[in-house]
Amino acid sequence: MILKKADNIYSEIEFFPVKNDGEKFYVEVHDNIANGFPSPAEDFSGKRISLDEKFLSKPEATFIGKAKGMSNYPYIMPGDYLIIRSDLEARDGDLAIVYVSGEGFSAKKIDLEKNCLTPLNKDFPVITIAADEVVETRGVVKSIFRDMSALNID
Repeated sequence: MILKKADNIYSEIEFFPVKNDGEKFYVEVHDNIANGFPSPAEDFSGKRISLDEKFLSKPEATFIGKAKGMSNYPYIMPGDYLIIRSDLEARDGDLAIVYVSGEGFSAKKIDLEKNCLTPLNKDFPVITIAADEVVETRGVVKSIFRDMSALNID
């Protein structure tokens, strides 16, 4: 499998460009948020971060894609937002935006040793690629975020 950066694909995937035209906002960070019973002994850390500095460190080469489908469930769910860096070369083991013939662009894990594109959902088939076949990449998925209000939590 030979990886090649894709040219213009803007008409083929839903994306949201990142703009760098406003002031930065900083929010408090609380470490060690328990998913069980919280400990009253844990204090507020006092740290603050800017989400754009943390997740959008290179806005001119960053775009946000909205996930659809279940091929990367449970790690990525429909409606999740993928923060993608288009300036990074996709490498072995990366979750990258790749062109899949007949399907268009999709997020798949790159396996150069086995010459395949692997969905994170084990119920979906691995896509085998010939050793001399070119796979177009659009970028590397660096982070995801999820709008919890879209989930149906009972």
